[in-house]
Amino acid sequence: MAMDPRFIEIGSPVLFEEYLRSMGVTHAHLGQEGEIYLQERHLAAIRRVQGELRYYLRASALTEGQKQ
Repeated sequence: MAMDPRFIEIGSPVLFEEYLRSMGVTHAHLGQEGEIYLQERHLAAIRRVQGELRYYLRASALTEGQKQ
């Protein structure tokens, strides 16, 4: 299953966590699949693909973070 094209894969969980922290997310559970929201804004997703976790940021969240 292909990931939504509005999401960008981040290859490093450390970098992914840094991005989330810079956007104000303080309690992301990086060890499990799920969606990550901040004040009802969908920022990111963690998916299991072929047995490994993959980290995705919503492209619009990246550009919004630069405006702040």
